[in-house]
Amino acid sequence: QAATGRPGHITFIVLGRPEAHSASAIRRPRAPGPSSRPEALAMTARADRSMPPRRRTARLLLVVGAALTALPLCWRAGSGFAGAAAAPPLGRPPATARQAEPVAVAERPTVGQELTDNPRKQGLALMLDDGTRKSHSLAENTQFVTGFFKGLGDKASFSQLVTSLYFVYQAMETAFETTGDQQVRILDYPALRRLAAIEEDLAYFYGPEWRSKIQPTAGARLYAERVAKVAAESPELLIAHQYTRYLGDLFGGQMMGGMAASSLGLESGSGTSFYRFRDIPDPKAFISEWYTKLNALELSTAEKEAIVDEANLVFRLNIEIFEELEGSPFAAVWQLFSSSVRSALGLA
Repeated sequence: QAATGRPGHITFIVLGRPEAHSASAIRRPRAPGPSSRPEALAMTARADRSMPPRRRTARLLLVVGAALTALPLCWRAGSGFAGAAAAPPLGRPPATARQAEPVAVAERPTVGQELTDNPRKQGLALMLDDGTRKSHSLAENTQFVTGFFKGLGDKASFSQLVTSLYFVYQAMETAFETTGDQQVRILDYPALRRLAAIEEDLAYFYGPEWRSKIQPTAGARLYAERVAKVAAESPELLIAHQYTRYLGDLFGGQMMGGMAASSLGLESGSGTSFYRFRDIPDPKAFISEWYTKLNALELSTAEKEAIVDEANLVFRLNIEIFEELEGSPFAAVWQLFSSSVRSALGLA
């Protein structure tokens, strides 16, 4: 089953059931011939034993490599952010003309409202896609992938990641609630908000008194301080934070949540509410709507370029959070691979 992470850019392959989208669901295609499950499993086992060791090793590396490759592409697919550009200057005059009167949080377009064809191939959407995708290095990609797998190494590391995200989203969504910048509020869809979902996850990991048990890490503090600074001095740059976090979460959430549940042995998706957008049944259509709104914003060329720069900075801030995690990425990859094998053999 082929699934597209970034329309027109990236395709990753998930083997097995058409509905499978997580690493935990990767399984070997059904062996031809025998109709009964025991006979099919016996045939598969004999084929595995007869396979040369070098080929078995190559297949293992292929599975692991596919997981390592698909993760960052899927997560960053929607947002397109990709690098560590220097932070834009915050000293320029604010666009006061846009900040005079707050407006209501955006509502979904009506059924009859027409959406622009291929919105991410034009305007600010295209600038963000190109300006972030081209700027990051292989080393930064590797840091991002390794960091996320560190978070999947054990429950302690994953709960630390969820904790850091709590402080980040608390800063972001407070800024979105209080900003007077109309452009930011136009893109602030209630269905995208993550703070309530993160609170559910924290209650699962830490219990009902979770608020008294968590503290922000240095990376989370730095990230939250950046959001607050932008909100106070150049609020239009909050658009970069909406773009990089929300759209990335929406595109890659299903896959990443599945990987976390599989690696950590979480039951019924417990502890992964952050990755589930319950009020967005069709992410692709929703993202097209969001990009259409983005392209319609009245921003100068300089403001658009500054938003792209901020999106690149956000990528670095996320890497800092991942770098703080103490889990083993190798343990996470092994757990995911073992889960895939058990699922393929009907032992899961």
